[in-house]
Amino acid sequence: MPAPAMAGAPAAEGQPAGAGANPFWEVTNLFAQPNKQGAVLATAMGAATIPGGGQINPGNYLRGLRLVVRSTGGIGVANGDNPANFFTALGMQNTDGAEILYNVINGYAYMQRQRYFRPWLRDPMTAYDFAQSMNPSFTVFLQPEVRHNLGVLENTDTRSQYSWTQTINTAAGIGAVVVAPTVTVTPFVDMWAQPDDSDLEKVPNQRIPPGANLQTKTRHQTFALNAAGSGNTFLSTLQGNAIRGCLLIVRDSTGARVDYLTNPIQWTQDQRSLGSLSPDQVWQWEEDQYAPYGVRAPRPIGIYAFPRFFNPGDLYGQGWLYTANSTALQWESTTLGTGINLPGTVELLQEEVYAVGAIDPSLIDI
Repeated sequence: MPAPAMAGAPAAEGQPAGAGANPFWEVTNLFAQPNKQGAVLATAMGAATIPGGGQINPGNYLRGLRLVVRSTGGIGVANGDNPANFFTALGMQNTDGAEILYNVINGYAYMQRQRYFRPWLRDPMTAYDFAQSMNPSFTVFLQPEVRHNLGVLENTDTRSQYSWTQTINTAAGIGAVVVAPTVTVTPFVDMWAQPDDSDLEKVPNQRIPPGANLQTKTRHQTFALNAAGSGNTFLSTLQGNAIRGCLLIVRDSTGARVDYLTNPIQWTQDQRSLGSLSPDQVWQWEEDQYAPYGVRAPRPIGIYAFPRFFNPGDLYGQGWLYTANSTALQWESTTLGTGINLPGTVELLQEEVYAVGAIDPSLIDI
């Protein structure tokens, strides 16, 4: 999308807070409840995948859906993407069925989206409930909201409900199975509560968060990774909005993640170079971007992060990368000459922002 025009701050309800109104963030509170649909209770993983999901509880302003995974009884050796590859596909749909979080993306990619694009939250790979084993345990947060209500969804109409989809992997898909685990999945709806009309002193409250006028979506695209020593061009077709960040997830022909992109990684937008980078430079930028957020798990093999958001607290980062439908955004790199199990794949995971109403300037680029 083009850079959004900055709107003033009208006092009308549903627009950014005007003079004399309590801002939404001061008068709301966090609220959560178990989702009425989609729970998986004591189900044994087997030779077939298990589809699921359902409608998301209506009410309040939707931050996202947490899927709490627990399991018992499994015996075997976990593979590298465990526990997040418990889900082979996840997604969230708008009230009209349009994709918000695209449902062809697997649980591992969504966990890395949470880790790299929401770093002010706990790194899910260091969370108290993260266990990489044949009894997978973790929580994945399907979160369209970014922060400070940016991307929050108006979820107040019981006649028009958001939904999500999930597909649970086979037992063999999460590792070398001896005994398959029995699993549960508990979905929790995470919301901001809708404030009262006014406070106790009759000062009006802003009842609709201004961040609802900026919405997010997450899409992906898969490219072939060519033979050892061969050149690659990864041309994105995911254009037209502002980009908050991109991840390249590189895998060999067995599906294992590998560090197979080599120096230089040429990153371009149309005729403009965004960098002639070595893998080390990409990872150095990553270290700088995420340093303020405390303890994080070591960089997972095969992931190259290109964050495009600003950290207001430490004054570090970049603005969103604006694109048009005609934009040519691409990466070029040669496959590692000693690479094996090729050809492989490169998955581009991308989070985007687009305007649906008047914009609060304080939310731009975060």
